[in-house]
Amino acid sequence: MFVHEVMAQEVAAAGVDTMFGLIGDANMFMVNSFVERQHGTYVSAVHEASAVMMAHGYALRGARLGVATVTQGPGLTNTATALTDCVRSSSPVLLITGDTAPNNRLNRQTFDQEPLVRATGAGYVLVTGPDEVRSAVRLAARRAIAESRPFVLNCPTEYQWQEVGAADDDEDPWSGSEKHPEISEDVLDEALSVIASARRPLVLAGHGVIGKEQRQAVLAFAERIGAPIATTLRARNLYSAAEGCVGVCGTVSTEPGVRAIGESDCIIAFGASLNTWTTVRNSLIAGKRVVHIDTNEAGFRREVPVTATVPGDAAVVAPQFIEALDAAGVPPTGFRDRVTAGVEQTDLVWDTALGQRVTLAGVLSAMNRALPRYRTVVYDGGRFEGEAYKYIWATDYRSQVLTTDFGVVGLGMGAAIGAASAARDEPTVLVTGDGGFMMNGMAELHSAIRAGLPLIVVICNDSSYGAEYDQFVNRGLDPSLSLFDWPDFAEVARALGADGLTVDTVADVPGAIAAFQSPIRPVVIDLRIGVADIPEVPH
Repeated sequence: MFVHEVMAQEVAAAGVDTMFGLIGDANMFMVNSFVERQHGTYVSAVHEASAVMMAHGYALRGARLGVATVTQGPGLTNTATALTDCVRSSSPVLLITGDTAPNNRLNRQTFDQEPLVRATGAGYVLVTGPDEVRSAVRLAARRAIAESRPFVLNCPTEYQWQEVGAADDDEDPWSGSEKHPEISEDVLDEALSVIASARRPLVLAGHGVIGKEQRQAVLAFAERIGAPIATTLRARNLYSAAEGCVGVCGTVSTEPGVRAIGESDCIIAFGASLNTWTTVRNSLIAGKRVVHIDTNEAGFRREVPVTATVPGDAAVVAPQFIEALDAAGVPPTGFRDRVTAGVEQTDLVWDTALGQRVTLAGVLSAMNRALPRYRTVVYDGGRFEGEAYKYIWATDYRSQVLTTDFGVVGLGMGAAIGAASAARDEPTVLVTGDGGFMMNGMAELHSAIRAGLPLIVVICNDSSYGAEYDQFVNRGLDPSLSLFDWPDFAEVARALGADGLTVDTVADVPGAIAAFQSPIRPVVIDLRIGVADIPEVPH
């Protein structure tokens, strides 16, 4: 087999049925082999960053490895922002690229690629020779999954048409269970002393808890100590009110969460990054003792005031906590029962009436109510996102995808295409801003059309770069540099081959909702609001 055929074969052997990318010298034959010989699906992007975000959306929504491929040099450099966001999102993505021949220094695309990849926080695996291609693909894919971060596989372009022998092993190269490292008694004792002394403990569950074993272990621990459960935004709806959940912790908390978080004296966080959205710049954890448990030790940041850190998996650590508390005879608190009494599931989500004028809260709530129960929601970045997080959401914690861990605008459309590719039997909604749509969304809208994905794209259009508008206004400066006269988005969408509608008044809302009830192609809804009508969000 040729090297490019082996690479495609190994990707397919990892259970990957869909690949995203842009073809070039370094990857075109591998992609062709993936489609022709492995019968895989290839979804082409317009920009390399979008290809990576497609793999990101596919990985998060499909709970599996996402694979993207780009060519050498500028193809790879174009992915830097997306790779960084995927690293901060703990997204298992394999990015396959190539490199120019070492003796071809006159090639304009020659570039030292490893330092760029390392700077993003992604892992890097180099195919050192044609005979090493199988082991290199397996290593990169395994580590991307095990470490929940992107890995870049660089197979030099000159290897593509070299022949290699058949695999000499009969075992499944992707089998084997993950081993968890031992946790020292000193670390456990420090955390347990904090937990045992708490009178009003609250358990915070993040995205690192969404696995079945992790979810159940954390739930059992919360019940054992008598603690309510709050979740991060990325783990929203992981638990129900009936299971003692008080909703999201952070800037989108509803009243039960605000009350429980405010009264708590200790927070035990499992698989949560404790970022600025979750902690509201540490204000929600100030004055409280915090125990932070996470498999990713990079998440233990010095700027976050934590009393004790435990590097470990929730499915392993939570039962150890329970066993030690039982042995010591530590009784559960009554905090959980008190703060969750009378709390219903509807109390944990945001919803508001449409009203007499167009507002993000009213229109997004109306759309949210009209969507089927099972839907995927993808969020782009921008000033609108605070309202979007509140009023339009997925009922299942596995069905929402964020693209804002690097504070980026414009990556949402790529992620939406990837998520929709992983969940073709339910509608996928992208909530984006006008700036983000102009940056990458418009071009990748055509990628969605080519892929036959009936996305619902809601553009929160205030004709500005909203965060910059706020800063200009707050300092008494002319905000005109942040204002834009965009084209008619509905008209542009129709020209590209999608359906396009404009919402200027509340009378337009029923028609917009009707348009996405049974879409056969992407539907773009240009939701127009005033530049001063969106609440500011924290940075």
